[in-house]
Amino acid sequence: MKKHATRGTKHPPAKDSSPARQRADVALALARVLTLNRTIDQVVGERPQSPAGQEMLYGSLRYLPGLQKLIDQCVSRPLRDKDSDVRALLLVGAYQLIFMRTPDHATINETVEACKHLKKPWAKGLLNAVLRRVAKEKPTEQSFVAADQFPHWIFAQLTAQYGDDAEPLLAASLNRAPMALRINLKAINRAAYVQILDDANLSYRSGPFPETLILDNPVPASDLPGYETGQVSIQDVGAQWAGRLLLNNDPTHASASELQPKNCSILDACAAPGGKLFHLTEQLTDDASLTALELQPQRAEQTRAIAQRLGHRCDLLIGDACSTDWWSGESFSHILLDAPCSGSGTIRRHPDIKQLLQPESLASHQEIQLQLLNNLWSTLQPGGTLLYCTCSLFEQENDQVIEAFVTQQMRAQTPHAKPIHDSLKLPTGRATVYGWQLLPIDPHTDGFYFARLIKPADAP
Repeated sequence: MKKHATRGTKHPPAKDSSPARQRADVALALARVLTLNRTIDQVVGERPQSPAGQEMLYGSLRYLPGLQKLIDQCVSRPLRDKDSDVRALLLVGAYQLIFMRTPDHATINETVEACKHLKKPWAKGLLNAVLRRVAKEKPTEQSFVAADQFPHWIFAQLTAQYGDDAEPLLAASLNRAPMALRINLKAINRAAYVQILDDANLSYRSGPFPETLILDNPVPASDLPGYETGQVSIQDVGAQWAGRLLLNNDPTHASASELQPKNCSILDACAAPGGKLFHLTEQLTDDASLTALELQPQRAEQTRAIAQRLGHRCDLLIGDACSTDWWSGESFSHILLDAPCSGSGTIRRHPDIKQLLQPESLASHQEIQLQLLNNLWSTLQPGGTLLYCTCSLFEQENDQVIEAFVTQQMRAQTPHAKPIHDSLKLPTGRATVYGWQLLPIDPHTDGFYFARLIKPADAP
């Protein structure tokens, strides 16, 4: 999504950490998402939030339509465009009154006091009156029906695709995302890292792989033992399936390296920020080669920094996976294509997607996804494997893309791509026509899609 220059009133960096200042900061961040089409990652990068501030920001976006309707009922006339920060502050205060445990009087007083940090003392009376009414008529959390917290087009798309499962899917997408860990088994073994968590009194449960743990209560990365020293990474369980699905036909096997093909040459075609890339690195034996490709130099530098933290070598090329300008001509036995997409499977982690994603984006994503598949297919060895994956729930970015690609291959009257969907049988999610769809209905995983394609051995 495009970045936009900040316009309107300039606000200096926070000089205190009082509750009122905190609410002002959250309101400013929320206003940037709502009026400037900024992402949560961008606004938090501009003005970092405390854990409580993040709860207010993320929660306000999760329940934005319901909160907006509530505020509209309490305001006699719409606020001016230049007062988007005041409206955002009303939303934040309403969210806290309904969904958080702060006493009502403290919430109202601190939110009203935040007006001075916005340089808008005139709004104190408005904030006080509206929030007192919200507190008096306070709706329950259960009154915020999940289907009403999403744009109608998203609700319609998911209902058409998932039928009766659409509403549970939407409800699950309003939950807080789990914090899954990936132990760097090249730096520390599972038993040793588990002992470190035990010593830190951090409770956890096991994931599907030896390297996977899920914290019972999320903590900031800075507080996670072994994070800064590269012993562990934060990576969703769904994303951790990618490397195993690429490398072998038995992804549930405890040891990925035991089933790894010999002397394989792998391309991660859209590598940044490197989660799947470095998981592959931690699975591979020394006889494998791994090349990473990234379009954006800034994201490539961020990926190299993560490699340094983890102690991994990173053969990273800057190039466009829709062309072959970067390619040496040596074909790959395996290609991981984690294609750009809507991110709709990660809405509980990025609730701003509901605000920023537009229905026409699916068609533009599909066009790029097909370009990537057609281009990268030429760099794959005969008999090689390409794993196509997205973090999308929409079939327009998933099965429809694979169907279009396979159809194009057949029309070209050459040995065509063969989807190997029968071997994609994961312990959660559901089979699709061409692949497998993970769903956030499972509390441990975001929404992910996988399709595995085999290039015929007699392909030119």
